[in-house]
Amino acid sequence: MNTSRRGHAAAGMNYPKYITAFLVVVTLVYFLWVQKSFAMSSPQLKASADETKLAAVTTTTIAPKPVVRSWSRTPGRRYVWIDVEIDGAPVGRITAEVTAFLPIILAQRCSLLLLCNRKLYMDIVPATAENFRALVTGDNAAGLSYKGSVCHRIITGFIVQCGDFETGKGYGGRSIYSTGKFNDEPAGLQLKHDKRYVLQMANSGPNSNGSQFCFMLGAAPHLNGRHVVFGQVVDGFEVVDLMETAGAAEDGVVLKHNVVLKKGGEYLD
Repeated sequence: MNTSRRGHAAAGMNYPKYITAFLVVVTLVYFLWVQKSFAMSSPQLKASADETKLAAVTTTTIAPKPVVRSWSRTPGRRYVWIDVEIDGAPVGRITAEVTAFLPIILAQRCSLLLLCNRKLYMDIVPATAENFRALVTGDNAAGLSYKGSVCHRIITGFIVQCGDFETGKGYGGRSIYSTGKFNDEPAGLQLKHDKRYVLQMANSGPNSNGSQFCFMLGAAPHLNGRHVVFGQVVDGFEVVDLMETAGAAEDGVVLKHNVVLKKGGEYLD
């Protein structure tokens, strides 16, 4: 009996040690969890830097700068401009060069008979070019326009997708043509998604072009032959870069910022 009591007493004396050890383990786990929670990964650091950069632009009142042309016109091509706002603040103007706008008969001759040089042949997408130009300017019979529409899908390193002036969510938009949708132009399908700042049509499958389009944010060879390329940015690259910072790393993430194509027009001189 006495031996048993001594055993229980010894065990009781060890309880504080067990409690202390338990508290040490809990404390260690807690500090490790806190450290992990506050440690920012490389993508998080980039996102934070992007937010800081974007905030500096969208919260600072800057007098509008006169538009100074830094590009030269290529004969036979059309040039349009789009003013962009992010969260209601003007961030600048994008100038885009769209492919040669030539008569459809000539386009068919070049594409079918290959009588044009390769550069000109690859440039001929008259239906796509005119659709984009007319939607930027609002110069079309139906009065359709990108004016005030949002860029609903922005994936860093991939695309800035815009042009759904009907729903603003990627489900709407239509072309200037009576059918609403129009076919892919073969020459445009042969152009490559090989660099940043290329312009291409978004679609839901073959021959389903409407009004939605993308600013490419990098090479995307898997889109070659599936989407019509119709132009490229020639000025305002920094504006496209800012639009990218307003985006997300992947699809399915709600955008934190509102990117709007405020207004647009065409350079006629």
